[in-house]
Amino acid sequence: MLAVSLSAIPPRFPRLDLTLRSILAQSRPADRVLLYIPRAYRRFPEWDGVLPEVPEGVEIRRCEMDMGPASKVLPAAMELQGQDCDLLFCDDDKIFHPDWIARFLAAKERHPGCAIAQSGQEAHWLAPGGSERALRPRAVRRWRITDIPFQLRFLLRDIRAGKARATLPDPPRRAFKRSGYIDIFEGGHGVLVRPEWFAPEDCDIPPVIWSVDDVWLSGMVARKGIPIWLDANVLDPVETMSSPLASLNAAVLDGVGREDADAAAVTYMRNTHGLWL
Repeated sequence: MLAVSLSAIPPRFPRLDLTLRSILAQSRPADRVLLYIPRAYRRFPEWDGVLPEVPEGVEIRRCEMDMGPASKVLPAAMELQGQDCDLLFCDDDKIFHPDWIARFLAAKERHPGCAIAQSGQEAHWLAPGGSERALRPRAVRRWRITDIPFQLRFLLRDIRAGKARATLPDPPRRAFKRSGYIDIFEGGHGVLVRPEWFAPEDCDIPPVIWSVDDVWLSGMVARKGIPIWLDANVLDPVETMSSPLASLNAAVLDGVGREDADAAAVTYMRNTHGLWL
């Protein structure tokens, strides 16, 4: 079985249909599409409890606890424990290519036993320190400033949009030029895992770290000896107009901004679990 799971936040409910329909329109359909909505949101205490409208084929699942952005995978992993299931999780503000699922499954066939990602980071990019990794080859990032096709698309978008360009998401790009292993997956573009790679204790996320789920979830996978393989030269999913709404990248939560939260999470993993040393 192949299940796709995601969560969503209330400001993005009105455009969620775009993301869900792109998941339903895959060349290799998911067996289940699971949308997890907490009973209450810690970031949105004023939410009136009205659920989003979803197309047929999407199951709305309720979770008692708001795990922040990790709600897109941890409740699903707990629910699907003991089942023979691949679990592909993603964000609520993307439009996915029709071959999105098929590409992840093909990469899994080439790299069995690995979590499969399309985007990610090395731990030392977020917090200095650490030694060379034994797992080779390493994924190689394509620098944005030297990505000529992307820069041309960016310029064309700005010309067409005029004054509205500040409100538009960036055009998609191929952020990595070489496939390989990486420390931390980025869940927004999709990550393929197995439910049994997560345990109930993984749902108890420390303060501050809960806001940077990529580091936490990658650390929980790494603790179990599961490597992360990044499949490169794939165009990023198109972002919907929901992307800037309540974005965690720009948020200050518990008095901590995104960069400091990422660094704190990496440091926690190093000190507590001996990862990414």
